[in-house]
Amino acid sequence: MIPSITRYASTRDLLVSAQQQACHRPGHPRVRVVAAWRPVVELPRPETAELDALAADLDADLIRLRPERERRPGRERDVWHCTLRDHPDSPLLTDARWAEAIRRVLAATGIAPGGDAPSCRWIALRVDSHEVRIIAPLARPDGRPPQLERDLSRAMAVCQLLDVESRRLAAAALLGPGTRPVRSTPAPAREPTPAPPARRSR
Repeated sequence: MIPSITRYASTRDLLVSAQQQACHRPGHPRVRVVAAWRPVVELPRPETAELDALAADLDADLIRLRPERERRPGRERDVWHCTLRDHPDSPLLTDARWAEAIRRVLAATGIAPGGDAPSCRWIALRVDSHEVRIIAPLARPDGRPPQLERDLSRAMAVCQLLDVESRRLAAAALLGPGTRPVRSTPAPAREPTPAPPARRSR
């Protein structure tokens, strides 16, 4: 799994772009919501009032904390965008597995630390079998900026760990339940048990 992080100026444009690009992919996959900061059943179609409402909801903290942003549209690149791509030859991940990966990346990068910590609003879209996009306006309800130092390095570390876990799960599935993996190195030899002392004859 490989992460790519960029920043954009418009949440709405990113929601629309995800759907437009999916239309040009083989099979024309329907973009669906994998996870979000609140329950979102499905991604509304472009050019609808429902999509505008979802974008406004995502931007709510951003607009409240930076009202001048509305007077200068397109100037502030304060929308965090992370693409997670799995290798095309890798086994398909379920939405549940993608959701776990997304939350771990969000926690590691500081977008949504988890627990009761203030978080940015975010949404994750599955655009095809091997790609997910996370969109998060960079504003927290407490007014403090998210801690994004080295966000790409942290996301890469999480993805590498997820790859290791996926390989272990795949290996365990091949071995079957109750089967132990073969040791890659021989087990250390045991020390011979000393013989009991000989009894003296009387």
